[in-house]
This record gives sequence, structure tokens and C-alpha cells, in this order.
Amino acid sequence: MKVIVCIAAAVVATARFALAGADAAGPTDVEAIKAEARSDAEAALKVQENGGAIDAKARREAALNRPEVLRKTGGFLDVPAKGTAIVVLDMRARPGGACDQFATVFRDLSKARVDVVRKPGADDGAACAGARSALASTGAAFALCVADAGEAPALGVYPEERIVVVNASALKGGDDPLAPEVRVVKELWRGLGFVAGLGYAQFPNDVHQPVYSLAELDALEYQVMQPMHFDGVYRQMGRFGATRARHIPYRLAVFEGWAASPTNEYQRIVWDEVKAWQATNALKKASAAFQAMLRRSL
Repeated sequence: MKVIVCIAAAVVATARFALAGADAAGPTDVEAIKAEARSDAEAALKVQENGGAIDAKARREAALNRPEVLRKTGGFLDVPAKGTAIVVLDMRARPGGACDQFATVFRDLSKARVDVVRKPGADDGAACAGARSALASTGAAFALCVADAGEAPALGVYPEERIVVVNASALKGGDDPLAPEVRVVKELWRGLGFVAGLGYAQFPNDVHQPVYSLAELDALEYQVMQPMHFDGVYRQMGRFGATRARHIPYRLAVFEGWAASPTNEYQRIVWDEVKAWQATNALKKASAAFQAMLRRSL
């Protein structure tokens, strides 16, 4: 109960702060801001009086929709993912869970589309051909293939073709029956990073490390790419039309140049601010370029 009261008190305080800040706002939106702030304060007081629990998601939504936040952001937009980032092709006669695990984690972390296709094949040549075919049929940015490829290396990376082949046969062995699938997962992440242009990482336990044996692969603590690597993968995905879903402020969409015209007063405030800043910045750049041209001509 103490926790609930403290949370409600904090919400009340925030709403009262919003009322104080609204007095300094522009004349076009001050009444709307005050009205929303009063509404937030009244709702918070009711929660405090009744001792009701505040859902975490509701608290987050309420925080993002506070008037002072809306004045800065214009609200938030949900942008769906476009294209296919990765197609994972499992060509093993007996598919395991590695491909699904990799795809699930990548989807959750990146909010991008990943397709898993099962198509039993044979040797390394079939794996490469299968990866090329999957890449062409899905239009994905990258194709990752897992196959029982005989004597082929454990990991084959073909950057110019945007494909990766993980040889599951070379990853078998040891007393732990789960180890081979864990190794496949690690190699999928390593292959994705390498085909997307990433090098080895500075951190010893990162999955992007030089490994020269199954023991060294097993010793890598992490099974997934570290957060600092994802931006590099996103840039390469974007070159081939694959983008991830985003939950972004309207202000950022205006900066990026694709936002729709404002539909409410908050968006109008943000739109005018960004456009004014961009016009001023463009004028400064043009002026600097003109001055540089004059200096060169003297």
C-alpha cells in the first residue's frame, strides 16, 4: 500500500508541475495543456484516495502522454518493419531448434522480419545454392543456411553474395547433447556479424571472437550479438530495403523528413519548431558556403 501511495503521490506531483509549466507555454496551446494536466492530477488523486494499483504499462503510457512530454515529442508513432532482414534456411535432414532460437531472439531485439525455411539438402554446394535461392525468393538482406555439409568448414561467410553457411556436421561432438545446437546458434550470430561487415569484438566473451576449436567456441560466454553491433547490421539491412519496426517521437519523423502534416496542436508545435530550426540551419550553411566562396575568389 505504501508503494501505491508513493507512486500516486509522484503522479500528482508531476501533474502539478505540468500545471505550473503550462503557464509559460505559448498562447495557442496553454488552455489545452492546463486541461490535460488537471485531468491527470484528478485521476492520480482518485488512485491515491482509493488505494488502487497502477499498472506499469499504464504508468508508462501516462508518462509519455503528459502535456510537457507531448509538447517536446508530438506524441509517438509506430512504424512497421519493411522487407525481410534475414532468411534462415535449415537444410538438415533432422532440423534442430537453433534456427528458431536465433530467429526469435533477433526478431525480439531488432523488431525486424526474419523468416525460417526448412528444406532438407545435402552437401556444401547444395547449401550455397539453397542460400542463394532463398535470398532471391524472399528478397532478404541476408541468407543464413544451416546444413550437414560433410567436410566443409564449420562457418562459411560469403560477403559479396550476402550468404552464410553453418556446417552443423562440423559442430557435433562432446558429452553434452545440447552442445551442437548451442554451437549452431553461436555460429549463426557470428556469421551474421561477419557478412554484415563487423569485425572481431574487443570484449573477451563476445560471440565475435577468434575461435580455433569447438572448445573455444563452447567457452564463449554469450550466444548472441552484443548491443553495440546491431546498428552496423541495421545499416547494411537498410541497403537492401529491410527496416525494423520503430516506436519513435513525431519530432524525429519530422527531422527525418517523412512525417505527415500535423493533426493536433502538439504536433503543430513540434512541426513549426523543427521546420524553423532546419530553415535557420540551412541558411547558416548557405551563408558559410557563400562566405567561403568569397574568400577563395579574393
